[in-house]
Amino acid sequence: MNKPEYICVKGDLFSPVHVRLPLHDHKLSKSLRKINRLNEDRFRWQMCPCDVDEDAERLYRNQKEDFQAFIYPNLEEAIFSARGDNSFKTFSIRVYDGDSLVAISFFDVGQDSMASLLGLHDKNYYKESLGNFTILKEIEVAKRMGLKYYYPGYVLDDLKVFGYKLRFGNFQFKDVSRRWKSLEQFEFGKTESAQFKSKFNQLVKWLEDNGMMGQRRIYPLHYAFNPGIDQSQFYRYPMYYELDFNGEKYAASYDPDKNTFVWSQIVKSPLHHRLLLGLELSIDLKSQPVYEMHLLEAVKEIHIPIEVLDQLEISSVTPTGQWSEPITSLRMKASFK
Repeated sequence: MNKPEYICVKGDLFSPVHVRLPLHDHKLSKSLRKINRLNEDRFRWQMCPCDVDEDAERLYRNQKEDFQAFIYPNLEEAIFSARGDNSFKTFSIRVYDGDSLVAISFFDVGQDSMASLLGLHDKNYYKESLGNFTILKEIEVAKRMGLKYYYPGYVLDDLKVFGYKLRFGNFQFKDVSRRWKSLEQFEFGKTESAQFKSKFNQLVKWLEDNGMMGQRRIYPLHYAFNPGIDQSQFYRYPMYYELDFNGEKYAASYDPDKNTFVWSQIVKSPLHHRLLLGLELSIDLKSQPVYEMHLLEAVKEIHIPIEVLDQLEISSVTPTGQWSEPITSLRMKASFK
């Protein structure tokens, strides 16, 4: 899978927000110091070279049901398969109760920063907050190494989702212009997902006002990627309004790259299983009917400038002659792009 611009979880659409923790004046809160002290008294921990052994795989298997979106079948693939050439040094924090491995985390170390990759813990030790403890140890190691920044991975633009990462200090976030700012300056309404949903809701309202009733669908496979497969035919919009005409499926959505509304005829792709080979779906993706979880292809597509939406009228005449069964049988007073 490639790196997504949008994240589809919890039955909604979000933008990833990349955050980092400056370490030069970092201090822990009282509650975090307590977690650190209690767990240091009870458990043994050590920093090690990255080693995916059976004990670590056991923790991964037991925690897989808690993961979101697409899941690798084993820990080794989760850590290494999607990374390609990696110039960073990868290490782990291992936490033991006696001789038993009860928590492990993996992280990369670069020239002046550390990036956390994945944390696992034995769920029988839930009350001990071992997930927080391994993050605390990563931050401690980063400080000892004289690093400037700690990257815990992204959060989502609803900061309550994955927001546990933000309790460890005064984080900065990367805004849409790729500048780092204090998290206090974060504005949800300016994120890519917020702007996408605003335009999408405008389109859905227009459709429903014109008597065209369908259903909203969230499409996590919009960013599906396999280097051995041509990507050009796949449907690529993370949220769409699905309509059925004479047994054929059509999708109405918003294209943020072109700033247009886009109308597509969609079909299920025969490459679905090949593209997702080796990946598993989270409980979230399997349980909520709002998701479309079969890989889709767009067999026909037209784009409509946003500014002419109010000029469109329902008609039985195909406006461009491109489709025999266009998604809405629209007549336009302006030409298609």
